[in-house]
Amino acid sequence: MEFDDYVQAGKIASKARNEGFRMLEENIKMRTVADYLEDLIRKEGAGIAFPVNISVNNEAAHFTPGPDCEWVFNSGDLVKLDLGAEINGFIADTAVTKEISTNKWTNLIKASAEALDNAILKVRVGATTSEIGREIEHTILKYGYNPVYNLTGHTVEKYLLHAGTAFPNYDDNSRVKLFPGMAFAIEPFATTGKGRVRGLEFGNIMLSLKNESSPELKEIHSFSRGLPFSSRDIASRFPNYSEIIKDADRRKLLYFYPILKESKGEMVSQTEHTIYLREDGPVVTTR
Repeated sequence: MEFDDYVQAGKIASKARNEGFRMLEENIKMRTVADYLEDLIRKEGAGIAFPVNISVNNEAAHFTPGPDCEWVFNSGDLVKLDLGAEINGFIADTAVTKEISTNKWTNLIKASAEALDNAILKVRVGATTSEIGREIEHTILKYGYNPVYNLTGHTVEKYLLHAGTAFPNYDDNSRVKLFPGMAFAIEPFATTGKGRVRGLEFGNIMLSLKNESSPELKEIHSFSRGLPFSSRDIASRFPNYSEIIKDADRRKLLYFYPILKESKGEMVSQTEHTIYLREDGPVVTTR
């Protein structure tokens, strides 16, 4: 049943998020965390909805360590851990922010976390996405920061991570109304900057655009199930993974997610839950 699958995916994603939060410590390798959490999600009986995102400091989203990444967490890093699980294609998407060994950004973390809590209180049948966004913006501004205006939450559907309806982090005057059976992720981003991110660099996350004739790309299209995947996924299957990625890029067979960064180097925090809306109210699947 769809609702049960959303709930089960949420339980697994929240377990992985909580374990991952405890793993975020000084001198721990990013790749160790990503590999462990993806293995955990699989062992719990779910699929990977998207590669574990580990975004640091001014990075907001769309970075996962590559197969040869040796980077570690350093004191003072502000780390966004964003991950997802799927059961029968039904997705849970959740994120948390942790500061490594210092306490400089406590209020920035609180701003996105409280914005999420307040936004969920506004969720009901008939509410509009702009009401949700207004609550997020109001909460973050109250802390003296800005929401990231060009990032949004999103609906989720079967094997579809970003299903079309956006949940803005501000009041965009949208009249889109929430309805029973709607599943969506709300993800406030708070920043010390002006509230804009942009993407230029490749963050090791891809999406298959075509079921190509080559055996390698056919396998990639099959295992990804229409969901994002990482260069680590390709490297685990094909020793010549870098050549496969370069060839697919040349033939425009993959979409390459850019790392989304606050362009002036300002800090960003993120908090996220997935919600399934029933007639009697919201069920936060990733609580």
